[in-house]
Amino acid sequence: PYKWYVLFFKTILFHLRSMEKTIFLKQVLEQMQQKDSKQNPIAFDIEWRTWNSQNKMGGKLKVAKRAVLCMKSTKQNNIIDVLRSEKKETQRKRPNHFLHRTRNIELSNGTVRKINILLITKFNDKLVVY
Repeated sequence: PYKWYVLFFKTILFHLRSMEKTIFLKQVLEQMQQKDSKQNPIAFDIEWRTWNSQNKMGGKLKVAKRAVLCMKSTKQNNIIDVLRSEKKETQRKRPNHFLHRTRNIELSNGTVRKINILLITKFNDKLVVY
């Protein structure tokens, strides 16, 4: 009987250690939206899989270090905003990220990627759990 308790205790410790390295998707989305004291988005490390639903292709593992979530800018009188306001000829479709389960992230080199939140595998070196 004593050996059984020791084995059970070791199994529980193993599961507790592995739980420390996991994070729920809801927590991932909350941490992605965090801002620092200057209202700048906080950088994070993320891994996700690619998927194209039109031709059922994908599965490549993508890694981004020091990425940030793309958000609407709250800065006023920005020269880029002034230039954009002059070119109001075309209207773009408003993306519905909640419906499509996607987010736009800006990589450290400045490029913007659209990722599906259901395909996120790791966030800040923690395994994502649904």
